[in-house]
Amino acid sequence: MDLLKYFLLILLPLVHGMNKDDFDRALPTMTVPELVRYWGYDIEEHFVTTDDGYILGMHRIPYGSNGPTNSSTNRPAIFLAHCLVCNSAEFVFGPPSKSLGYILADSGFDVWMGNTRGNSYSRNHVTFDSCSTCPEFWNFGFDDSGVFDYKAEVDYILEITSQEQIHFVGHSMGTTQFLIFLSELPEYNDKIKDAYLMGPAAFMTNADNPIFTIADWADDIGILYHLFGFYEFLPHYDFITWIGHIFCDIAGNEALAGLCENIVFIFTGINEAQLNMTMMPTYLDHVPDGSSTRPFVQYAQGHLLQDEFRKYDFGNDEENLEHYGSVIPPAYNLSNVKVPVALFAGDADDLACVADVNILAERLPNVSLLQVVEFEGFTHMDFSIAIDADKLVYNKILEMINANY
Repeated sequence: MDLLKYFLLILLPLVHGMNKDDFDRALPTMTVPELVRYWGYDIEEHFVTTDDGYILGMHRIPYGSNGPTNSSTNRPAIFLAHCLVCNSAEFVFGPPSKSLGYILADSGFDVWMGNTRGNSYSRNHVTFDSCSTCPEFWNFGFDDSGVFDYKAEVDYILEITSQEQIHFVGHSMGTTQFLIFLSELPEYNDKIKDAYLMGPAAFMTNADNPIFTIADWADDIGILYHLFGFYEFLPHYDFITWIGHIFCDIAGNEALAGLCENIVFIFTGINEAQLNMTMMPTYLDHVPDGSSTRPFVQYAQGHLLQDEFRKYDFGNDEENLEHYGSVIPPAYNLSNVKVPVALFAGDADDLACVADVNILAERLPNVSLLQVVEFEGFTHMDFSIAIDADKLVYNKILEMINANY
């Protein structure tokens, strides 16, 4: 199975252009705005430019399914940050009772969803061309997106809403970027009321995700794709949607259901007890959705470190000296993350495993909660797509936020 995963990582960039449009499915193929409107909610699209020139698309659900009310102008703002090679769709797949974005909107929050540089909604720059073989655009990692993207997005939300603080919820790389954001820009602690990190990915020592099995040649991952001409990593090719159409519109077909589960497992790992198979085509409409090669390399580098959370290692002394003034990349100063932080871990999470989340909890100065999800076999992607994610995780987040008022 591991060999098949690696084979597909090489194969995916080669199948660009393959598509199928004529397959029956429970939900049509939709963009994030179309998906939100499909489920009966209003949505706004906003664009913000970072200090280093990336143009980010943000999606806002300004109020719940009942529409605007007298209180719509002062709803507390909350910022949702997605995982690696994902986009804002992970919070609004639906149905509304099971997706965090809708749950929060219906509970009285002004919901803002970011899109990290490089995905379909944040694929522009004031200067650089964003083609897959354009190295300037893709020369970034979460060292950059954690500082520049979050700074721009948080400032924009506060400006538009005229609020002084926002709530934050992140998943996977969204949590990595958050920790980097406040470590590097501690003055922004004053702008974040509280934070809720699902599958927090910082320390990688004990995790056993397949990406870590190739950690010994992590420095060559980026080189390999650059030789092929792919500075972009795992964009959303039509081939992925085609897989969803062909194999995951199961309509009671047990053979297809089993094949679809195997395909999904290749990419994310699955928890069969928590997987809504009828939604698989919709998930595959949006995931994966592209990033630079560097975040993958940096996660692999983190696995080689013993309980350390450091900046990207450029692979040679000269480049590290140029960027950091030292041969060894500096560690992030997690003592700067002073806002109350709740940590949620899954017992079967192979990227942010419980042992590594425990290390993070020990290093953060203000942990409001450390909770292992009370469901055996809860995986990394379950925070986004598990059938009972609302009961197991989202309700606790909502309860803790409301307790602060």
